Amino acid sequence: MLLSITHQTDLDYTDYISESVMELRMAPRQEASQHRLSFGLAIGPAAPVRSYFDWLGNTVHALSINSLHNQIRIIATSVVETPSKPSNFDNLPDVWFPKTDYDYTLYDFLQFGGSVVDTPLLRNLAHGIVDEIRGDNAEREISMYELISAMMKVIDEKFVYEKGITTATSPITEILEHGRGVCQDFTHLMIGLARALNIPARYVSGYIHPDRHRFRGYTQTHAWVEIYVPSVGWIGVDPTNNCPVGQNFVKIAVGRNFQDVPPNRGVYKGQGKETIRVVVHTDELFEMPQELAVEKTEALNIPVFAGTIDEQREQIKQQQEQQQQ
Repeated sequence: MLLSITHQTDLDYTDYISESVMELRMAPRQEASQHRLSFGLAIGPAAPVRSYFDWLGNTVHALSINSLHNQIRIIATSVVETPSKPSNFDNLPDVWFPKTDYDYTLYDFLQFGGSVVDTPLLRNLAHGIVDEIRGDNAEREISMYELISAMMKVIDEKFVYEKGITTATSPITEILEHGRGVCQDFTHLMIGLARALNIPARYVSGYIHPDRHRFRGYTQTHAWVEIYVPSVGWIGVDPTNNCPVGQNFVKIAVGRNFQDVPPNRGVYKGQGKETIRVVVHTDELFEMPQELAVEKTEALNIPVFAGTIDEQREQIKQQQEQQQQ
């Protein structure tokens, strides 16, 4: 599938900000099964942008705005070719057992941390899945297909998709206690289940192209899980929708948990409170538009202000007094 993606982020502040430093993870990954054909980044106020790869191979764009401002707009556009077939894990030859001799490169994806915390509730749920598969035969071998499918089925049956219950920093203890959450929580939960069973698992941030009859959680950015299976490597599955990852999914970044891969992260200098609005739009294309076949960075016409914060406040005060006269 050939997809055009527009990801717009608007940051507004209740007071002037003297400096903003940010890093963005919005460029789709280049992989064997996913091809990024173009990427553009438009930012306002205008700022120099530096790009690099982080330790997991995600593309990061870093910027600093040093002029006085009270809003920031970021528009990331890309064209991506996604795989025509979903992840195929129903014929995996792998059998699960609590392996401990994984390669060192998988070490980080076996450890609890961030929102993926280790709790008795999680352990009970994980071991209950194994017991349910084995039934009366405690020695029965379990295939990786069975185990992955069972984890997704339990999440689908026991937990409800509902916005407003959790936040971006919520640990999985919250969804375990309340039984409700969004794609980020479902993803963290499945990663926790995998790690409790000593299976490497990682967080994937990205987009899901709308299909109202099949998917939920697609209106903004989306999250899913990649499970490491020795015979084939990383396999993508979506616990939110109880399905393997297919052509509607666009991978942006991978990490141990959400804290590794937020689309935008940064700090600012000032007293104003920040609000954020995000809109993501995707379209299916039948051919690559010539005007999109470029990689570029542009400046948006978002205003900056001269002087200091106090000087700007005084200027606004004077203008208001003049209007009242």
